[in-house]
Amino acid sequence: MPGHKPLPNVPEMERSALVDRLFGQIEQPIVETRRQAELIQQPRTEIAALKGEKAKPKFTGTGMEAATETPDEKGVGAKASGKCPGSAKRSKSQELTIHETIKVAPRAPLRPYSRFRG
Repeated sequence: MPGHKPLPNVPEMERSALVDRLFGQIEQPIVETRRQAELIQQPRTEIAALKGEKAKPKFTGTGMEAATETPDEKGVGAKASGKCPGSAKRSKSQELTIHETIKVAPRAPLRPYSRFRG
């Protein structure tokens, strides 16, 4: 049950018959509510299946545990080496050849106290 808060942990030394009885009375509605939620969910699932709707999704873990594994645990491959696929690309600008260099002057006059850096 999502809104359920756990009962406080009372040591055996501090428990009395009254505390045990109260814990029993508190736990009884919690158990009953869980059972009723399961009973209500069953017809909802059946109705959704008859309507042709998708089933309720099953959520998996976030993968935080897998992110803490060492490369030896992950296995061999591109992911184990730490590189992404396609990261070994060649530089395309090395093949360009410069035929001539032209210096272009600014179109507007420069402001006072400013420098032209080419």
